Amino acid sequence: FKCNLTDVLAAIGLAEMKTYENETLLRRKKIMQQYADAFSKFDWAEIPVFEDEKRKSSYHLFLLRIKNISEQQRNDIIQKTFDSDVSVNVHFKPLPLLSFYKNLGYNISDFPVAWNNYSREISLPVYFDLTDEQVQTVIDAAVKAVEEIISK
Repeated sequence: FKCNLTDVLAAIGLAEMKTYENETLLRRKKIMQQYADAFSKFDWAEIPVFEDEKRKSSYHLFLLRIKNISEQQRNDIIQKTFDSDVSVNVHFKPLPLLSFYKNLGYNISDFPVAWNNYSREISLPVYFDLTDEQVQTVIDAAVKAVEEIISK
């Protein structure tokens, strides 16, 4: 693998590598664990797997999936969370939903697992500078939004 970086980008990369393992990764892992601990209390929450015998997450995204909801309900949950001044979104979009692949003849109905995961997934923020209080704010806003939408 060959990559051409400017001197400035290379210097930034080297500086980041010095703190990645012992600071950045550990903080993101702690945030993910806060989310997992909080959401595991709810029957509607599907917690992502961070590690198994062959893989270990970079703890970059917390992909919360809400059991037994529609895509519209997911979108409503996202909006309600936004209404609480918390930004969440969807990072996973199945390729058959992209116009390039649609034009090649791919149809999302042929990929029910991908659709199921996409239609009920919400990506929660995970970044180094989030404080524990901000993580709790995200949790509170998401729980409130989910509870309100699924109780309708």
